[in-house]
Amino acid sequence: MEQDDFTLCVLNNARKAARAVSRHYDRLARQVGMTAGQFSVLVAIRQTNREMTGELAERLSMDRTTLVRNIALLERDGLVSSVMSEDGRGKCYQLTDKGTQLLEDALPLWRQAQGDVMEHLGEENFLKTISALKKLSSL
Repeated sequence: MEQDDFTLCVLNNARKAARAVSRHYDRLARQVGMTAGQFSVLVAIRQTNREMTGELAERLSMDRTTLVRNIALLERDGLVSSVMSEDGRGKCYQLTDKGTQLLEDALPLWRQAQGDVMEHLGEENFLKTISALKKLSSL
């Protein structure tokens, strides 16, 4: 392998792949009036009902201020509600009925996007890619 072969740059290739995958998931999510990023936040809130902001940001590998801005929009749209944590040290989030319904409406589209990616890569490469991405996420 040539020392400076930038076609093998992990950063460049990961960013290009992330943008392409995001565009694909966004196209489908827009059918129910959300973005792929909003979908990810709603899923994380549903999975961790009443988790504090910092914990949720860490789970999503997202900057805390970016998450707060995203959640503010979801709250404005009536999809998420916030309450003070039991210890009073921060906010916790939960889906509203409207947020739960929107997420249910979006799940078939997410499944379609997942299937599209699996078909594009093939099942074996899909599973290897997920494994590699998870490993890179812990770098």
